Amino acid sequence: MTTETRHAQPNPTPLPTDPFDLALSNLIGLPNGAHTQPAIKQAQDFYGNVTQYITQTVRHDKGDTVFLTVVTANGQPGRFILPPEILALIDRQRGAVATTVKRRHGKRLAAERKAAGHVPSFTPEQRAKGLATRKRKAAARQRRAAK
Repeated sequence: MTTETRHAQPNPTPLPTDPFDLALSNLIGLPNGAHTQPAIKQAQDFYGNVTQYITQTVRHDKGDTVFLTVVTANGQPGRFILPPEILALIDRQRGAVATTVKRRHGKRLAAERKAAGHVPSFTPEQRAKGLATRKRKAAARQRRAAK
């Protein structure tokens, strides 16, 4: 009688090993967290090449993290993790650009009004209030400098 010994074949691990998958699985399901469903957006360039962007946002105690998968027209996927620090940087830059555009638009409107003959003028009450404010602030600066 012969017995056949079967050696267990190494099964591929069911656990994620990719850093993207590990981070996503570690952040989803935290007690104080929340996450969105993945959303797909397609963008087409001038030549007609379509790129797909798949985003998913996860909120946790340290902030928001965005998981971004980019699939280009040639089928090459790229997977990126945007941590809370990078999202904060993007928010600050968006705010700075918005402020710049608003300022530029305001200056353009002021120049148009001036060219149209509108002369901005202050009422005597506004002038008096401004003078009083300037004097008050100057006195406060002198007191601080004297200390």
